[in-house]
Amino acid sequence: MFGILLARVVEMKRAVLFVVGLVGALGLIVMLTGAGSQVIASSPVNIPMLEERTSLGNDQASVSNPDIHADKGTVVLTNDGEIPGALEQVEEEEPSLLVGPGSLEKFDIPIVFNEAVQYFVQFFTVEKRKVFTRWLKRSERYVPMIRDILRQHGMPEDLVYLAMIESGFNTRAYSPMKACGPWQFIYETGERYGLKKSHWVDERRDPQKSTVAAARYLRDLFKQFGDWYLAAAGYNAGEKRIERAIVRHETTDFWKLSKYNTLPRETREYIPQLIAAAIIAKDPKRYGFTNIEYESPIEFVQEQVPGGISLETVARAASTDVAMLKSLNPELLTGITPPDAKQYAMKLPKGIEQQGFRDNLAAAAEKERRIKGFAAYVVKKKDSLPKIMKRYGVTYADLTLVNYCDTGLKAKPGTIVYIPSFQKQPGVNTEPKVQVARGLKKAVPAPQVEVEAQKAPTAELKRVVQAEKGDTKRYHIVKKGEKLTDISEKYGVDVATLKEINRLKKGQINPNMRIQLVSEKKVVSEKKAQPKIARTFHMVKKGENLSDISEKYGVNMITLKRVNKLKSDRILAGMRLRLPEKKG
Repeated sequence: MFGILLARVVEMKRAVLFVVGLVGALGLIVMLTGAGSQVIASSPVNIPMLEERTSLGNDQASVSNPDIHADKGTVVLTNDGEIPGALEQVEEEEPSLLVGPGSLEKFDIPIVFNEAVQYFVQFFTVEKRKVFTRWLKRSERYVPMIRDILRQHGMPEDLVYLAMIESGFNTRAYSPMKACGPWQFIYETGERYGLKKSHWVDERRDPQKSTVAAARYLRDLFKQFGDWYLAAAGYNAGEKRIERAIVRHETTDFWKLSKYNTLPRETREYIPQLIAAAIIAKDPKRYGFTNIEYESPIEFVQEQVPGGISLETVARAASTDVAMLKSLNPELLTGITPPDAKQYAMKLPKGIEQQGFRDNLAAAAEKERRIKGFAAYVVKKKDSLPKIMKRYGVTYADLTLVNYCDTGLKAKPGTIVYIPSFQKQPGVNTEPKVQVARGLKKAVPAPQVEVEAQKAPTAELKRVVQAEKGDTKRYHIVKKGEKLTDISEKYGVDVATLKEINRLKKGQINPNMRIQLVSEKKVVSEKKAQPKIARTFHMVKKGENLSDISEKYGVNMITLKRVNKLKSDRILAGMRLRLPEKKG
């Protein structure tokens, strides 16, 4: 009996163990199935809506470093710009791309969505929401024109968003690396693609011309690399740097290159920013950008106007104001059209009566004072604009003609204020009280002559005195970090002239290189043309000033003051001035 009971207990125990085992196995299968579904569901990265982003969990909200390995969790957008409901996980080694031109909602540049892109979508829509709103407001002014130019050059129109992340479509954007304009060209690259830079204009700020240059540059980069991501990276970091990274890591995949520190962090972030900006700008309402007051698209007509004419005169002839002209022509740096050009193509508000404008401008140009030159004056500690204007007999309006005044003209110690000199009109003395300088490179076309400001404690003005003592080779020693454009701006000598004088074919200069500023032959010929001094003294007449006397006898005003021990420009009628003795 006991044996029978024991056998039954053993059988029951086995049955219980079997049931427990079966339940455990089923539970394990359910757990594994659930875990698997979670893995599959969590791998795609969905673009979060605004309300979703405001409640992000700690894992996502704690993303603070944009320097992300951007090939993780890659998601591909479909042709209609939407993310599919069920996506298969994409292998890390081969990020998927999309090139699907079509409707306005489609992209014509490669689009991937990964952690790096997701970070910048959040960054632009949350942390930098106000900044991106300004970009969107400004975008409508320039995007139609930029898209049209890109299309004419056979380029993807969505490359317009490169200009968005470069400058926010700000034509006056200027970087610490001296990149300028909506496409942020540095001088050398801008010059390579036809953008001019001088004292009077900076075509890198012209949205039309700079877009043409950018289209040509990006086209060359794409031909070189065969990939839009690498082309855009080359636009940011320079093509040589991208070449070195490709050779070093033996890959032409941008996302793989972005893992390494070979590329600058800015460049590694550049492509994700481009993609994020394109995604948001295509559908701003989805990301909460509503009720935006977009600027009106830029519209204009072009008219040829004389070089060296004031913007004030042009504005009156067009029945508009100077502010409107500068907004349409942001490349103009001063208050006049470039005097080194006979005619300048100026953008005017669309809708003006063009023939009436031409007639008004022709009549006004005959009466306008024309600038024949200008001088560089270095502001001293106790100087002020009123003092400088009084000293040289000019007005604030006169100074705005030859100075950069977008942010207001200021007289801070050490800064340079340019003093204009005007052509004489019959019966009117329009000359500021500054002497005509000899031995200086003309900054405006012949027969206009540059003028020199009163004695200033700078090396470049001291060389004027040296030139009169026989040193006809005015030169500059290149400092570390200086470029030919810096020297051009400092001395008012255009880059082409510096290249010609110094026989620089490519415009490359090195530290400690001696750059000649003025052609030796030209200085010698100017010296020979100076009038001979036939008198020893001059008796000051009523109304005369030092500038008049220096011009009359061909004497440098600085030398005239030194010989007569004058501490200021002030002279009185009846004063006897000694003239420098004739040399040679």
